[in-house]
Amino acid sequence: MSVPPLDERLRARFVVLADGLIPGTDAMPAPGSVDVGGAGLDAVLASRPDVTTALIRALEAADDVEDAIAWAAELADVDAIAHAALVTAVVGAYYLRPEVRARLGYPGQTGVEVVADPYPEYVHDGTLERVLERGPIYRPTPPAGRRRGSAE
Repeated sequence: MSVPPLDERLRARFVVLADGLIPGTDAMPAPGSVDVGGAGLDAVLASRPDVTTALIRALEAADDVEDAIAWAAELADVDAIAHAALVTAVVGAYYLRPEVRARLGYPGQTGVEVVADPYPEYVHDGTLERVLERGPIYRPTPPAGRRRGSAE
């Protein structure tokens, strides 16, 4: 069964709900100002197509919402799956936007070089050389029956 794409009416509702759930501040932009209903929502649905049907159900139910937070709380009681899809899509669409990530100082996932050397650095830098040159300096333990204080 094919899921219909979100039309402009549903995308506009998505932006209104996103603005109500994540209000803009001096430090962070409002979701509507960073294209969450366009490129942001497209990115979420491309990576999580499984939420599309439930998200459409949530957006269809969101007609003339004045208080997005109260409405989302009611939706959680009535349709928890649609609520989860809406919250996932709003948060994902917002935090995937480059403008938001830049304000947070998060460049996104970056590659980190991994050195597959099984030996720790102290083996390579010579720290253990004097220990190896010195040799063992321990005293062997006596056999089990000959320890001090043992009753024989």
